[in-house]
Amino acid sequence: MVDDLVVGVAGVTKAVYKKTITDDQLTIVSERIPGVRSVAVGIWVNTGSMYETDNQAGISHMLEHMVFKGTSQRSGLEIVQTIEGVGGHINAFTSKELTCFYVQVLDNHLDLALDVLCGLLVSPKLAEDDVAREKLVIAEEIRHYEDSPHDLIFDYFARTLHGEHPLARPIMGTVESVAGISQGMLRSYLDNNYPSNRTVVAATGNLDHDFLLEEIQKRLKLKKSTKDNGFPPIEYPKPRVDRITRPVQGVHICTGTHGISYSDPKKFAALTLSNILGGGMSSRLFQRIREKEALAYSLFSFLESLRDTGVFGVYLGTDPAKLDHTLGVLEEEYTRINVDGIPAEELTRVKEQLKGNLILGSEGTSGRMFRLAKLEIYLNRFLTLDETIHLIEAVTEEGIMEIAHNFLKKENQYTAIILPKEEV
Repeated sequence: MVDDLVVGVAGVTKAVYKKTITDDQLTIVSERIPGVRSVAVGIWVNTGSMYETDNQAGISHMLEHMVFKGTSQRSGLEIVQTIEGVGGHINAFTSKELTCFYVQVLDNHLDLALDVLCGLLVSPKLAEDDVAREKLVIAEEIRHYEDSPHDLIFDYFARTLHGEHPLARPIMGTVESVAGISQGMLRSYLDNNYPSNRTVVAATGNLDHDFLLEEIQKRLKLKKSTKDNGFPPIEYPKPRVDRITRPVQGVHICTGTHGISYSDPKKFAALTLSNILGGGMSSRLFQRIREKEALAYSLFSFLESLRDTGVFGVYLGTDPAKLDHTLGVLEEEYTRINVDGIPAEELTRVKEQLKGNLILGSEGTSGRMFRLAKLEIYLNRFLTLDETIHLIEAVTEEGIMEIAHNFLKKENQYTAIILPKEEV
């Protein structure tokens, strides 16, 4: 099955969107962008930390590392040398529900990039001595992460928000769980969790879809699976405040509530609310908490939309002596929105900010590839830039206030706070 669509937005070069679903249910989507000389390609697999069992915790992330240690065609060094040697970039990441391997190269090196990228999933060596070494590397990565409270607070917040659900589990796992992962477990996880029907190949740039399709079908031989990857139902705990003591000097706060899924039509109203609160230096929280009252250096709001749920929150760091006052100011700003609403000029300004961010982000092939993949994975369709801009423009104050009355209600707030040990 192939879909063709010419897409674009005023002032932006028109692109051609195509989609193919192969006989083994592998999905391949592309955007041909005339006038550029680069290509970005990602292989996206619907698996991540929330699909792991307790004894597998961290295995998705570890497997993402391990495939770069060597394949049947190339050593670990040859993998990166092949791409970097032509001026390209190769990387990967693991999230709660997705794992992605991606590369960006000049358009004339697409076939080489696909050969390297597909080899990571089809023929990784997963050698026992590499496994042993990588456990030590990941253990150091976890320790480094745990020494960074401005990062670690988000793991604590996930536990506060999701309770015992796998969504609360750290993506890297723990030092103990990683130590228990074996070569056999990695091989089995690869075989069972990387099927063709849960994989999307997304590519953007100066490329030909038919060439992409031919090269992928030749190189990316994945088995089709009849098994569901077993997402457990979400049972939210009651809102609460968790205080965690660590050897830190400042206080780190993450507070928020359950958000909305990627496919929820209210997503753009929620995104607008997030930007009004903490989306940049002109946002309400930045101006009040940092510029006016000098309570924090770093603060921002965030909206994360997943397949079946989401997270809305605010992060900030402050002095321990100012903790109660800072939380009070945050509550005041929430109340001000819920009581006074959003002035028309502020709503217009934030909409322009969102549209500008969208268009600026569309000027690079990597950003376009990430957007293309997520639209396919979460919506099973493509949204043109014009359609997305229309959805942003259609956001109303009433729609934002409906979200605000839920997200910013005091009794709906989940809060995690990291404090110095002497403060408790």
